[in-house]
Amino acid sequence: MSSTINIIDPVYFNNKSRAEFRLDHHDVAYLSSGCYLSLGAHATNALLTEVNYNRRAGVAGLVRSLRLLDGATVLAQLDNAGSWMAFRGLNKDNADAFSKKMMPCSATALMQNGIANYLVQETISTADEATQRGQPGISEATCSLGYIAITEFLKELETLRVLPTRVFTNLRLVVEFSTDLTAMLQQQSSNAGAAVSNLEQVRPILVVESVSDPAVIQSMIADMSNVRMDCIESDQFALASVAAGRQSVSQQLRGFNSKIVNRLLIVNQPTSNTDGILQTAEDGTEAVNPTVALDSGRLNSLVQNQLTINARVNGSNVFQGQGLGFDTTQTGTVGCGTNHRLGTLTDTWGDVAICAGGNSCGLVFTGLNDEGTINNLLGVNMGQFFYGSDYTGFRVMDRVSHLEIDYGRSFVVGGGANNIMNSSTPNQALNVIVYAEIPKVVQIQNGSYRVAYL
Repeated sequence: MSSTINIIDPVYFNNKSRAEFRLDHHDVAYLSSGCYLSLGAHATNALLTEVNYNRRAGVAGLVRSLRLLDGATVLAQLDNAGSWMAFRGLNKDNADAFSKKMMPCSATALMQNGIANYLVQETISTADEATQRGQPGISEATCSLGYIAITEFLKELETLRVLPTRVFTNLRLVVEFSTDLTAMLQQQSSNAGAAVSNLEQVRPILVVESVSDPAVIQSMIADMSNVRMDCIESDQFALASVAAGRQSVSQQLRGFNSKIVNRLLIVNQPTSNTDGILQTAEDGTEAVNPTVALDSGRLNSLVQNQLTINARVNGSNVFQGQGLGFDTTQTGTVGCGTNHRLGTLTDTWGDVAICAGGNSCGLVFTGLNDEGTINNLLGVNMGQFFYGSDYTGFRVMDRVSHLEIDYGRSFVVGGGANNIMNSSTPNQALNVIVYAEIPKVVQIQNGSYRVAYL
């Protein structure tokens, strides 16, 4: 079977925040496995080897949402794309993460002795990793571009592998871009302290493979009478900042009603412009030169203190008691169940590059550049470090008519001899994004089709 590589320019890209690609060649079949989006950006003061794309999502952090449509019919979609792609960047085992310098589980990777300004969460070396993540650059000529498979964004296309234009007569891909620097970039200023600004998207390009042999296309259509596929949809709710004690919220989500939900992923998206977004020094003060995005910046799922999560589906609790996470009846202060929640996440979504205890929120001492202090913490109070990332995932596997999330977290008190690193970070207001894996089906008959939820 011979195929053609098509390079497609966007029809609309005037305001540089939205691009639309038309897949309108007649009598061809586009192959979703050979579909790639070329992305990049450039900005003032985004100097090479100093400023990089988001450390976890890469150039995918430039995308806010993406939709594949046939006319007005949505075939595939992903909203809150940046946060989802940041999770996918973490959705690796530690061996794979180590090869990508993505927070492997080893003491030397988690901290460096004798360095005044560093992150406990992970060591960042912009010079060492510059070529790995790519740089925006200060002009279109100098910026690095990245190519991302569309199947990374749109889970539907993992099974809907062929898009024949005899059936889908008005195909178009619509991409909307983010404008938030803390979502798109790993470093917010040059080493000289000059702030990055005026970031612009490079005109994106869609590269897609197609076949045009009529007999081959007809054979493909004959095999597509009933295609089952999974999509990722999202809903969200807002949490006010917590000022004291314990915050407990029950929130009903209606975005998944009347749909079968297989897996859920809950993301704690920060709202502050600095807390938990930008690098802080060991004593809790902000390190402004350079200003480095903590973990994956705005796209991160921020660790919370004594987090508990439960879900009620159609009136029945998914987990017993307070659900996953902290349990006041057992420890009272440090909390337990954190690794249970991490275990449930990996059982549901696969390996993640978070070490055991690495999704907990604990104490950080001001003397972390002292080897004796570090050794004492490792030997006595391991698990009391402040880490940056925390996700919650579990299975529902049921049709939803009523979904309610119980979300609890405790206030973190700063100050004193045992400072909490940037203690206001886990207390801030959050946008809690809930992603759901939902099955759909495309039924094709006599040249027409319908898309339906199962």
